[in-house]
Amino acid sequence: MLFVTGSALSSCSFHRLVAGKKAKSYDWSQVTTDTGHLAGPQPDILPNVDTPVNKAPDASTAVSRLIEELTPLWKARLAYTTFSGKAKVHFEGPDEKQEFTAHFRIRKDSVIWIAITGLGGMVPVARILITPDSFMLINQLQKEVTLLPLAKAAKILPAKVDFQSMQHLITGDPLQEGVITNASGLFGGGWSIEVEDSNYVQRIIYNKSDSTMRSAQLRTRDVNGPRAMTEYGGYMFIDDRRISTGRVINVQNGNDVYMIDMNFMKIDFDQPLDYPFSIPKNYTLKQQ
Repeated sequence: MLFVTGSALSSCSFHRLVAGKKAKSYDWSQVTTDTGHLAGPQPDILPNVDTPVNKAPDASTAVSRLIEELTPLWKARLAYTTFSGKAKVHFEGPDEKQEFTAHFRIRKDSVIWIAITGLGGMVPVARILITPDSFMLINQLQKEVTLLPLAKAAKILPAKVDFQSMQHLITGDPLQEGVITNASGLFGGGWSIEVEDSNYVQRIIYNKSDSTMRSAQLRTRDVNGPRAMTEYGGYMFIDDRRISTGRVINVQNGNDVYMIDMNFMKIDFDQPLDYPFSIPKNYTLKQQ
């Protein structure tokens, strides 16, 4: 996921670049249902999504009807060929806090390119290139290079990742696919759906007012596996697409909790993009 920078670039050099910056204060009780303002969850034990699930075939007629009505909303995804964006990012991990600027370029279902800078964009920190089967990281501070199959990227990241979830995390779509197994209306103007596939269970809350996602909880079927919660806000229309420009993502893996607060300053769709990724000859290949 986007915790690439916090884990893979955890170094004294990078920490000095952002030392002295005031970390934001997160309080779970402050999270609101207003999608225009995003108050981030405190990085603590995440809400439990292990709620009983009523399978659609056994659900009441009313629930089955609601599932049918909400299925088009669940299946709606951001339509684009290429995506580019610039975001301010605040990261908190078990042992550190960092702030940096991230530049994203995506060719849908093909390549994710990320450039990380510190000190307000003045200092190059890292460049990352991800394909459906590979993960490549240039650490410009340490002059090191990491090359891994994407399936083994968990060696340096907080949890196992896949290309689709990383792509969706950046663009604001649900992290995983699946089938709706339960649905309900909520007080406070929302719908809640539960979605399952063979590996994951998700609970997603949509705003009734404009059908935007308010929050999404994700867990693996392994009760001891990692889980994530994402809050979405700052929705804007860009090139006739409604997209969340503010996200707060929490990931819990065992006793370790990671938080990322990401706010986009610029987003473009379907522009010609290149994905420069040249490895300097004097860089060292880091063994994993």
